[in-house]
Amino acid sequence: MIQAILFIGVVAFIVYAAFGISYFMDLRRTSNALREFLMNTEGNLNATLKELKGTLENMNKITTDVSRITQDVRDITDTVVSVEKGIQNFYGKVKDEVATAAGANVAGLKAGIATGVVTLVRNLKERRSDDHEGGP
Repeated sequence: MIQAILFIGVVAFIVYAAFGISYFMDLRRTSNALREFLMNTEGNLNATLKELKGTLENMNKITTDVSRITQDVRDITDTVVSVEKGIQNFYGKVKDEVATAAGANVAGLKAGIATGVVTLVRNLKERRSDDHEGGP
């Protein structure tokens, strides 16, 4: 009985050792593959990080340029608004002066026409009365 238990123990130990050796060999292969992956990835990551840094610097330059352009557009817009207000003020002043001058001219023209019509009517009345007085 002791021999059977000893035999079972030795067989179990051999099976355990075989599985253990197989497990350690797989673990070593996995470790080597992981090490190789990390070495390759490290090289790729360094190149990728350099490229990313360059891209971010370019984006920073573009953002700065867009900010400058935006400020220039704001300045141009402010200038256009100032010019527009100046034109409105000028137009308002010219309009008021022209309206005042035109009003005076129209009033003078009305007075002239009224005087002309009155004079015409007087002359016509005087002619009629002269024509009727000196008759045949």
